[in-house]
Formats: sequence, structure tokens, C-alpha cells
Amino acid sequence: MLTRIKAGVLILLTLLLAGCGFQLRGGDNLAPELQRLALVGDDKTQFYRLVAARLQRAGVQLVEPDALTPVLTISALGQGNSVASVNARADALEYATRFSTRFTLDMPDEPRQVFNVTFNRSFLDKSEQALASGREQQQLREQMEFEAAAQIVRQLNRLSF
Repeated sequence: MLTRIKAGVLILLTLLLAGCGFQLRGGDNLAPELQRLALVGDDKTQFYRLVAARLQRAGVQLVEPDALTPVLTISALGQGNSVASVNARADALEYATRFSTRFTLDMPDEPRQVFNVTFNRSFLDKSEQALASGREQQQLREQMEFEAAAQIVRQLNRLSF
């Protein structure tokens, strides 16, 4: 009897949440105008493939550019390093890395919209472990490509026409 009451309350709460428009975070619900989209960029890069995969997972049909289709143009992911901390001998101990990209959305009969995506991360300089440091930097870049692709789709989620 108690499990039926718990199940009934759970179903009632689920229906109430669904009825009020509640959606879990991370759901990619793009505007209907963006369901068909042309993606322009360097299609040989991992970053381009990540953005395309995220868009397709959000239900976007990627098509060739034409006059009636919105065009999403993504730039390459840029990276810049700067020294964040030094030791007593002025050797670099920690680096700050800045990842950034820009993307534009061209809608038919609308002005171009330009968006920037920027991340800052830091990593330790392990000069005595050059292989480990190089591997860490590669993993950091892959992580930032994934994060930037997710950020592009999140920003597109916020758009309404």
C-alpha cells in the first residue's frame, strides 16, 4: 500500500513538472528556425567535428548553404599561453592558457550575429617530465575543444527569433 502511494506521488510530481514546462539542464532545444542549419568551417579539424556532432545530437539537420538556410560559421580554436607564476630563479612554474573562438550566425533577412567563446585554464610546467607535460597540454586542448563545442550549442539554445 505504501509503495503505491509513493508511486502515485512520484507520477503526480512528474506530471506537474512536465505541465509547467520544466526541462532538465543540458537539454539542447534549439529554436525551430535552427533545425536546418549550414555549418561552415574547417571540416578537417576535430573541433568542427565536435560542433557538428553536438548540433546533430540537438536535432539539427546539417545541410549545404543556400539563401534560405541559416549559416553557422565557426572559426578555429585559438590558444595562447602566458606565465602565471615563477620560482625564485625566475623559472616558469605555472602557465595560464587562454582558449578562444568566434562564431557567427547568418539568418535570412536578419543581421549577422557574432559570438565569442573564451576559456582560461592553468597548468603546471613539468620541464623535468617533458612527455607528461606535453600529454597534459594535449588533454587540456581536447577538453577545451569539447567545452567550446558545448558552449556554442548552449549559446544557440538561448536564441529566439
